[in-house]
Amino acid sequence: MKQELFILPFDHRSSFLRDILNLSKKPNKKEKEGVEQLKNIIFEGFLSVVKKEKDKKKFGILVDEEYGEKILNKAYEEKVTICLPVEKSGKDELTLEYGKKFKEHVDKFKPDFVKILIRYNPLNSETNKKQLKVLYKINKLSKKYKIILELLVPPTENEKKIKNYDRKIRIERTIGAIEEIKKAIKVNIWKLEGFEKNQWKKVIDTIPKESKIIFLGRGQDKKKVVRWLKAAAPFKEIVGFAIGRTTFLETLKEYHKGKILKEKAIKIIANNFKNFIELWRKQKIKNLS
Repeated sequence: MKQELFILPFDHRSSFLRDILNLSKKPNKKEKEGVEQLKNIIFEGFLSVVKKEKDKKKFGILVDEEYGEKILNKAYEEKVTICLPVEKSGKDELTLEYGKKFKEHVDKFKPDFVKILIRYNPLNSETNKKQLKVLYKINKLSKKYKIILELLVPPTENEKKIKNYDRKIRIERTIGAIEEIKKAIKVNIWKLEGFEKNQWKKVIDTIPKESKIIFLGRGQDKKKVVRWLKAAAPFKEIVGFAIGRTTFLETLKEYHKGKILKEKAIKIIANNFKNFIELWRKQKIKNLS
């Protein structure tokens, strides 16, 4: 695998409808077309950055079949890295989008990576047993496709009362989750929330040596994502990022409200994505010198 991987994820479905279109129900035909158009704006911003690069496989999109089928087909033509989600959106518990037919839908697009989002706190033992069974099913794909596993570690009801959960306890729960999950599925890339530099060392010691890591933005503001980026860049095991909503969400809201034109929205998204890439590369050079 290339030692750089920059993914622009926009496989959001339920949150996309809620945060941009203010919808809490399934969209009608016109609204669905609107979602497809918004996702195409993101893709155009992505392409405007990638077309200037020699190795397009270092750059990937993560987009869903439901609203992004045309984009997936176009991405295949453009020879960029394609990541396809298999989980149902908006669920606290890992559920396959197309049930028993999930493999057919993956084979339809032949992605470079199959991506799985799982919310997994080691203390939620009963829920985790069910989720691990789903991972065992997905693991059959690892013979044919590379796997990206996106791990979110939400606090339990009791842990929600702890003020410093995110700073102190999340790292412990993440390590525990990785220890359990890696027994159920072969993961090529772990897509993880940002940590401080000293915490990353603990995570790296936990993942299998043949695996790599990218960090995700989690929709945080640019200041926080930049801090996470600088903490992650020194490690050779961390090969890039998947920064989505921080790159496009506010811009698409402005566009949807009619405050900016399509061309400007594409340009802003492209610049945001490009700036994260340039900062990452600068940090890598800085740590080598």
